[in-house]
Formats: sequence, structure tokens, C-alpha cells
Amino acid sequence: MKLVDARAGEVVHIRQRPATFSFFPTFQGTKREGVHSSLFVTEPWNIIQHKLEKLTDTNARRQALAFLVQGRDFFIAAQNSDVSAAKPLLLYYSFLNLAKCLSVARKGTPLGRVHHGLSEKLPTTPGAIHGTVSIDITKNPGGSAFVMFAQAIGAPLPTPVAPKTSVEVRSQDFLAQVLIGHRIYCQADAVKEKFISLERIEYMQDTADQEVWLRVRAYADDFTRLGYGLTDLSKNLGTAGTWRNVKCSATIDGRRIIEAETTATRHYGHRPSQVLSLISNDARQRLWRSVTSYPPYRKYYIYLPTTRQVLLNQLLTIYLATFFFGSITRYKPEQFDQILKSSIGPFVFEFFSNQPTQFLYLMASEFMGQEVAKAAIT
Repeated sequence: MKLVDARAGEVVHIRQRPATFSFFPTFQGTKREGVHSSLFVTEPWNIIQHKLEKLTDTNARRQALAFLVQGRDFFIAAQNSDVSAAKPLLLYYSFLNLAKCLSVARKGTPLGRVHHGLSEKLPTTPGAIHGTVSIDITKNPGGSAFVMFAQAIGAPLPTPVAPKTSVEVRSQDFLAQVLIGHRIYCQADAVKEKFISLERIEYMQDTADQEVWLRVRAYADDFTRLGYGLTDLSKNLGTAGTWRNVKCSATIDGRRIIEAETTATRHYGHRPSQVLSLISNDARQRLWRSVTSYPPYRKYYIYLPTTRQVLLNQLLTIYLATFFFGSITRYKPEQFDQILKSSIGPFVFEFFSNQPTQFLYLMASEFMGQEVAKAAIT
């Protein structure tokens, strides 16, 4: 495939500094857009509580704070529990309450009766480690915690095939989409790695035409070592035609860089900061990220799915995996013990060791509409 030249432009600078890519790059000030900085905290629960206390509806505020207290208590209890005992179930209920908090915050009014909206099925075959989770999407969306959570973060869900109202997702699919421990999972399940890290994401602009777009760079050898094509970069950044690979001759420490950019641009009236949030929102559904304690405090990845996989938002995937393991722990603890002893056992331990804190910081960012990072205090 012959590559086209990259669109001519320069990196967006705001107040003489390059604008750092973020899911939440700006906020609306009294006169113009302000640029967010990362918010450093050691205890995300406190800033979430402070945010919920600002809800104007008294009943919504009271309900959200009650959900938060429960979620925090479940989280603390989980930290002191063994993975093979109650940790998966406690963490699921912590995440469930956090999701309900966010739904209340987005709606601004109290929730009615809420059900999980999910059901887990693990085969009774001895030694079975994989099953499915059924997502009830259209039967009662207003009462499904999972559907409301997806709506709160603006994440699309698959459409059931009529007359079904639910979609079944294989555990192989959503576990492979968990970023933390992904390589361990792939080795255990004998599948090819599907996450590729991005070297950088940049806001670009043409000052003459007042247009802004995104440029992404990655290392070519990260694709070739796994047997992927270089154009898989653009193919997996968004839906077909929204991104394109472009010519790039750059290298870093002798490693070839490949580059992709959005095919469409966003026009701004006075300042590029006016459209940065729109551009980030366009891209965020196909980006995974890890929370780091060093600048720029987020590392971004793309996921290269197989054709049969149901692709879900990162937060929904973590939530789904926690529900799956929590449900098995609750109803079939002897089968969960078998999973821990199976080939994916090390992945499960890794998941419950590191993913909860990552989820908490990512959720805090959703509540704040600002990147929340762990304070590097020793």
C-alpha cells in the first residue's frame, strides 16, 4: 500500500507548551477554555466524595454518597482478602457501587431499582476455565447497572440480534482485552499478543486553515515482531476510514517510527483549545491506557482484535472480568479454585493485584473530568 504524505502542520502549543493528549484536555472557563493539568492524589475516594457532595439534588446526593461509602468499604475489605477467598466478589461490589455513583452523578437524579444486567455461565466440564457473560442490553436498560455504566462513560454496546435482548461475550474475548497482565494471559492461553503501545499521541494544527487533528506514532518493530501489518496502526485506531497511515522517516534510538493521523479535521474559530475535547472524545473508544506515576502519567495502547471478538471499552472490560470472577467465586468457589490452579491462574492473581487500583484512578478521572494520577510520595 502506497502511503500519502502527512498533513502539513505543527504540534498544538498552549501558553508556549505542547498540549499533552488526554481524554480530558480542557475545561470550560468563564470566558474561554482552560487546559487541565494532572491531579495528583493518594486517596481517590476523597476527591470523588467531594465531587458528589456538589450534586444539587438532595436525594441524588444522599444516594450517591451512600453508594460511595459502600464501594469504599468493599474495596478496603478486598485489599485485606485473599484472591482465592472473597477478593473477586468484594471488588465486584465495590466497582458496582462506583458505577452506580457515576450514573447518579451523570443523571443528577436518584436511580430506581437496579439489577446487575449481567449473568455468568461457566461450563460444568471438569477443569473448565472459560465461559460467557450475558449482557442484558435492551430488555430493561433503565434498570441495568452495566448499561447505565456504559451510558455514563459514553461507551457503545453491541446490538443484540432480535428477538434476543442480550449479547453473550466469551471470557476469552474480554479477558484478552484486559491491559494489566495481558502478556501473561496470552502466554497462558497460547494466543498472540494484541496490545501495541503507542510512542506518542499529539494534537496537530494548521494555523492558516484553523484546523486540528490527531497524530499517533508507534514503533514499527512492535507490529512486525508479532506478525501484524504496519497499517494495522490506522485500522485499529478507529472505524474504517477515520485514520490513515502516512509517510514517516523518523527513528528513535535506531528504531523505525510509523505514523497515522485522523482523516478528518476539526475547525476552530479562535483557539485550537476550543476543539481539543471533541477530538479526544472521537478517539477515546479505541484507546486503552495505564496509569503511571511518571510524566505524562498515562501510557496509551491500541488493541488488535480478531474478527469474532466483541470489542468493549476498557473500563467495561475490567468491570466485566471482575463480575465474571466474582460470580464464580460466589456460586462455584470450587471451580474458581480450579481456575487459579489452571494455566491462567498467574494472570488472575496479577489482575487482582494491580487492576483494582488502576480502575479506581481511571474512575476518579471520569468523575473529575480530569486526569487523576497517583502522587509519587515516598
